[in-house]
Amino acid sequence: MTSWKLGAYAVAALLAAVALTRYGPAASSAQTWHLLRAAGIVTYVLFWLSALSGMAFYLRLGAPGLRQSGLFELHRVTGVLAAAFLAGHLAAVLVDPWIRFGPLDIVTGLTAPYRPLALFAGALAAWALGIVTLTTAFAGRFLYATWLNLHRLAFPGYLLALLHAMAAGSDTGRPLFLAWYGLSAGCIAGMLMLRLPGRIRPEGAAAVAGR
Repeated sequence: MTSWKLGAYAVAALLAAVALTRYGPAASSAQTWHLLRAAGIVTYVLFWLSALSGMAFYLRLGAPGLRQSGLFELHRVTGVLAAAFLAGHLAAVLVDPWIRFGPLDIVTGLTAPYRPLALFAGALAAWALGIVTLTTAFAGRFLYATWLNLHRLAFPGYLLALLHAMAAGSDTGRPLFLAWYGLSAGCIAGMLMLRLPGRIRPEGAAAVAGR
């Protein structure tokens, strides 16, 4: 099963779950709220793991028992699944009866009645993740330099997702979540410090990205 098929199945399953929690026989507003929170948390975790594995692949950093091809596949799969869970998160936000967001609210965030600046950061992060995912899907049609520049939107996209999670998430005040946000952000910061001096990209990275 390719990562894109896996992503499509994940989107279908998440949209079905959203429909059931909102319109099913045992539907309730609390279920939709819990689903959108869970989907948002999983999106952040997958986005983080995709960014981390992508930078590790670029820097040719290995892990015990994990080859570069496996590291790249981890990067690809987690990126696609992050986009899938983002779709589920946004769908649940749209139908949730408590927050009452419209399409424009999730596209821009600034028109939202709930913490518009935090939602604006989330909207920008969603756009960044969407662009990175789509350009990866059609990587073979881009020059490597063009693809890489677009792919680098993942860095500010991740930071915006972190800001959104911390400012808009209802679980931010819990010690476990604060520790997780600090740890995950620290890992990305460490990778960025390794990347700043500049490294030669992995041999054949452009060809691998277009597969």
